[in-house]
Parts: sequence; C-alpha cells; structure tokens
Amino acid sequence: MLRPRLAPLARIALPLAAAIVAVAVPAVASTSASPAARSAAVPYDRAAGARAAAEGAAPGVIAPLAGPTPLAGAGAAPVVATAKATATCAAYAARAGWPDNGYYGGDLVTAATICVAESGGNPLLYVCDKNGVPDGQGNYVPGKKVSCPTGTTSYDRGLWQLNSVAAAAVGDSCAFNPVCNAGQAYLYSGRGTDFAPWSSYDQDTYVGHQFLDLVQGVVSKLSVGTVTSALLGECLAAGSSAKVVVANCGSGAASQQWLVADGKLKSGSGCAAIISAAKNSGVTLVRCARRSAQDWTAFGRDELRNAADGECLSDPGGSLAAGTPVKMAACTDAKAQTWWLP
Repeated sequence: MLRPRLAPLARIALPLAAAIVAVAVPAVASTSASPAARSAAVPYDRAAGARAAAEGAAPGVIAPLAGPTPLAGAGAAPVVATAKATATCAAYAARAGWPDNGYYGGDLVTAATICVAESGGNPLLYVCDKNGVPDGQGNYVPGKKVSCPTGTTSYDRGLWQLNSVAAAAVGDSCAFNPVCNAGQAYLYSGRGTDFAPWSSYDQDTYVGHQFLDLVQGVVSKLSVGTVTSALLGECLAAGSSAKVVVANCGSGAASQQWLVADGKLKSGSGCAAIISAAKNSGVTLVRCARRSAQDWTAFGRDELRNAADGECLSDPGGSLAAGTPVKMAACTDAKAQTWWLP
C-alpha cells in the first residue's frame, strides 16, 4: 500500500482552451478486478466522447492500490484482445505526451503497458471497489450513473483506472473519455517521471503476460503522436499564424499531434519547414512539397536537423514557455534540441 501524496507541480502551466478537453491531476486505481472484469476492450463511442468534458482541476491523492489482473483467456481470442488493447493504450499514451525515450524502458512504452494491465484498453471500463476488494464491474454509459452493488466505496474508471474517491475532482465524463483520462494519467505520472502510483508498475506485474513485448512492438511502429522535448512537459505544436511553437503536453490537442513520415513533420495539412536558410531561422507550417526546407533527419542525440540549413530544431533558451516559437540553431546536443518522435 502506498502513502497518499499529491502530484508534483510542473514548471509550466497547462493552458486550457474551450475546444480542447481539459485535464486535471488525477489519482489512480484503488483496486483491480477479476480477469473478466479487465479483459474486454470495447469500441469507444466517438459521439459520446465528443460530448465528454473535464470536470474539476484540483489534484487528488492516491488511494490504496491492489495488484493488476491480466487479460483473461488463452489462445487466439486473447491475442486479438491484447493486440487491440495495446494499440488503444499506445495511441492514447502517445497523444497525451509521454515521450518515446527508450526501448522497453521508455516512458511511452511504460505508460501504455500500465494501461493494458489496468484496463485491458477499455476506455469505458469501471471496476467497483468495496473497501479495497473488487465488487463488480461494467461499461460506462454516457449520461447514466455508474451502477455498483450496495456497499461499494469507490470505483476505478477508464484506461488508467482513475479512482472515483481519490480523484473525486475528476468527473466521470473526463475519466471515461480516453483523451482526458490519458491526460490525467500523464500529469499524475509527473509527466512521465513517476509511475509508482500504479500498482501494476509498483509491484512490477505490468511486464507479465507479454504485455511489455506487445506494447513495444506497437510503439515501434507508431508514426502519429506528440513530438516531445527533453525539457520536461514540453511538446511541439502548431501555433497561431502557422508558427511551430512549444506547448505543454497533456491536453491531447490536435495541434500537438504530428505525423512523422518520409522525413516530414506533418500537422494537419501542413508540413514543418524553416522560413529561410539563414542562421537561426524560425519554423512554420507550409503546404507539403518536395523541398529540402521541409526535410528533417535524426541527428546526434535525438536532434532534428533540417536538410536545407544543417541546423537543429531548438527551443530558444530552453524557455519552457508555452507559445514560444521554435528556432533553428547550430547542433550542439543540447537538451533544448532533444526531441522524441512518436
């Protein structure tokens, strides 16, 4: 059992836009269920998800945690279920902002594997808890209350199983929205610095049942998600006036989602390109074309070097200020030039 504690504060504030699902710092699961309770990954209702909104912004504390339960079954059926779970968890973890900063031991792989172990990749799953003992489970129906047996003391919710009492400030509409749930979990992990609050990690059981191997295989093939900086909590984003800027990870915003393919960094219908070949050029989104100004290659220690000027993408001065336009600078292996691709 872990002691209650509050989520660490970030050095940069999280901007909340009306069009983006807001996130608050959550607490994590208080219980785990029987194998059947955490096994069935069900399709996410996009219409319902669009109606979901975050509720509350106060940090929660950690509830007592029980061990995780693996996906149920054997043979072909559970392999399919696990593949679906790993794909779901990896996609939402990449969208939230956990960096793909290590093979098997990276934050993105770890977070997605915890998600598989906790919920089986089911964003609508709830598991009822009666004083630390699983007491029922079901799938959340938007607009309806969670149905738990009489005497239930709390229930765990969604992909990363956020507890209803320990994270009381996180409403069900957020907890059962996969984007918002992932954002909550990202923030509570200290933006990827601490996974100990989850029992499946703390007890080292999340690596079992080949979950870790399967998740790493999925993550290795990802091409869409956040481009995260080595500066904690910072992501690349499409800003106003087509400028490429730094932003706070964790919102799951469309402006922070990048398609990485064929040497291009694509956001929406635009590709990231340097404005000019002069030193310290800015970077903007332009119509994708066969131009060296739009071509990026991995260089040094996870740097992104542009083919036209030979310089590397950088957060000027390591500002950590959301909305700061990125600049090109001489490649120096600096922390402000380290970017992890999805």
